[in-house]
Amino acid sequence: MKTWRPGDVLPGPEVPFYLAHEGEQLAVVQHAAATVQPRATVVLAGPMTLERAHGYLTWVRLARNLALNGYEVLRFDYRGVGESTGEFRAQTFDAWRDDVGAVAAHAKTSGAGRVVLLGLRLGALLCRPIFEEGVVDGLVAWEPPGSGRAMAMDMLRRKLAADYMEFPDAARKTRDDYVKELERGAEVEVEGYPWTTELWRSTERYTFAEPERIGGEWLTVFLDGRPDEKLPAAHRQQYASFKAPRPAFWLQSANLVADLSAPFLFTQERLHQWSNAWSATDGGHP
Repeated sequence: MKTWRPGDVLPGPEVPFYLAHEGEQLAVVQHAAATVQPRATVVLAGPMTLERAHGYLTWVRLARNLALNGYEVLRFDYRGVGESTGEFRAQTFDAWRDDVGAVAAHAKTSGAGRVVLLGLRLGALLCRPIFEEGVVDGLVAWEPPGSGRAMAMDMLRRKLAADYMEFPDAARKTRDDYVKELERGAEVEVEGYPWTTELWRSTERYTFAEPERIGGEWLTVFLDGRPDEKLPAAHRQQYASFKAPRPAFWLQSANLVADLSAPFLFTQERLHQWSNAWSATDGGHP
């Protein structure tokens, strides 16, 4: 398995473009595979808001490693975030799930054949229902939260710490205070983004559990270093755990580019297994 490291020559062209969707423009970057015939197309669905910014370099590095090993890669920003157009206040988890679906549909027409969704945190939550619908061939979930609400509550916990640093003399609020504000229709600023009641309530509709779909390949990768005995007993071979540097790469960290060579390598090896099997089924060559 080949490894791309910062400073190496790019595996292939990286082409940014906009994908029209629901009256807005999704900012997409296509990483061309280093091979003549891509093994598959991997759509990277990243985390949300500030987590997206903190994990950006590692996310790009993952895309380049995949491209070097023969995969076409599409990474993108959700509406209202990053380089995509749209008002953040108008977004919900449902809208962002549709964004993933739009990029996946575009990938299906690109000519690379099979399509795999690889989601991190929010991305994992959004990719699972699309995989269940049979739209794509594979799902890789990196560090999926148990639910959208649990993830949102964790982000509100970080807001309390930010409040203390930014407004040390202000009256202290609790997470419940902010939840009450959201429930009654007020906006709450979280890590520089205005959360609305609609966004907050949409988090309840997303949970992560073992996929129920018959057919299709899936893999869940935890990055908290949990021991094997803590992995789900059923379908154990479809789970893995690695210890990511702390703070995790999608949070503020002293490591500008975290060393995630182990999960990179494991994910690429599993994708190779899938693409080899698909090639045999499709009568082609990876």
